[in-house]
Amino acid sequence: MRVPRRFVEEARERCSPREECAALLFGAGDSASRWAWMENVAKSPVEFKLDPERVYGAIVDAERLGLELVAIFHTHLGAPVPSPLDLKYMRMWPVVWIIGRVGTMELKAWRLERGVLREVDIYLS
Repeated sequence: MRVPRRFVEEARERCSPREECAALLFGAGDSASRWAWMENVAKSPVEFKLDPERVYGAIVDAERLGLELVAIFHTHLGAPVPSPLDLKYMRMWPVVWIIGRVGTMELKAWRLERGVLREVDIYLS
């Protein structure tokens, strides 16, 4: 998965331990070129919930530009591995899930395919 270096820099600046930070990444294939930061309406450091209308609006805007949703990003306080709740939503949103560790912004990307979780390589561009 190709991720713009600028996105990671923004994540370092805006994400904090107070609440999980989230964004939708758009592009084509396995390459992200644009992103939309989302408000975590749960306001929780251990889970995130997104406003469905904002998600829909971001997807419509991206589609107008010929882009598709390629990844969902969010942060964890600990290791950047999917939680049981993440796995539940990964079944509903079958795109790459990128998890960043708050503080270090260590990134790992994951995809759930046919019930099997596999790590996806990340390349910064």
